[in-house]
Amino acid sequence: MSKTRLIGFKATDDEVKEIERICKTLQVSKADFLRAAAFNTRAPIHQPQEQPQQPAEADLEPIKAELSDLRQSSAASAAAFETLLQSLNEFLYIPSFREYRARDLAEGTIRRDGEAEISYLKRLANRYYIKYAAWPDPANMAAFGPVPKDTDLSQFPARPGE
Repeated sequence: MSKTRLIGFKATDDEVKEIERICKTLQVSKADFLRAAAFNTRAPIHQPQEQPQQPAEADLEPIKAELSDLRQSSAASAAAFETLLQSLNEFLYIPSFREYRARDLAEGTIRRDGEAEISYLKRLANRYYIKYAAWPDPANMAAFGPVPKDTDLSQFPARPGE
C-alpha cells in the first residue's frame, strides 16, 4: 500500500466556492474531484436516486373522494348490468307449456271457477302464444304436461285461432 500525502494549493474564494458547488452537485469529495481534474480522469460520481415525492394528505383527499365515487358507480353499473342480464334471460327463455301451466296454477290468474279443462287449456295456450310466439303441441306430453283422463285433447286446436 502506498503512502498518501497532503498537497495544498492556493485558490481564491470564488474558486473554492465553485469547486464546492461542483462537488456538491456531483456528490463527490473535493479530493476525488481534484484528483480527477489533475490526472484528467473521471471522478467517482455518485448517481443520485430520485426519491419519489409523497403527496401531502390534503392533496390526496380529492383523489380519494373521486375513487370512492368511481367504485360506487362501478358497483351500481355492475348491479344494473346483472339485472339487465336476468331480464334478457327471462325474455329470451321460452318455458315449456307445462312450466307455463304450473306457474298459472301457482299464481291462479287465468283459470276461472267451474271452467272446463279444455277451455282453460285453449285460453292458456292463446296467452302462451301471445307471450312466446309458440303454440303448444298436446302430442308432446313432456312439454305439454299432464291432463285429466276425461279431457278430450282432440278438441285442442293444432294452431292458434282455430
